[in-house]
Amino acid sequence: MRTVVCAYSEELPTAWLQVFRRFERALAKARLGVRVRLLPLDDLPDTFEVLVVSPELRERAEALRTDARIVSATRELAAAAADDLVRDLRSGRSIYADETKPNDPKVVTLRGTEEL
Repeated sequence: MRTVVCAYSEELPTAWLQVFRRFERALAKARLGVRVRLLPLDDLPDTFEVLVVSPELRERAEALRTDARIVSATRELAAAAADDLVRDLRSGRSIYADETKPNDPKVVTLRGTEEL
């Protein structure tokens, strides 16, 4: 399972929610074993492979010195960036993700009774 994190700064802009949804839909449609999460840049998980940030946050993301690939995207360019990521994941050259099978169990994260 791979993890893509769409990170934002202190406040979640509406446009960034659209970027997150675009990546989430593109990766679900590609049927790859990838989980997409929406988190603040200051509260990232321990492990993740791709970090999607707005161009304004790119320097802060690079300063984190993670091994994750950093992708800059805007609402207007999110579809192209998501498609590029899907192509890279399918090619397996620099990063890869396995395809899910129709009968594979769906992986969900729960916080209390809320599905994340």
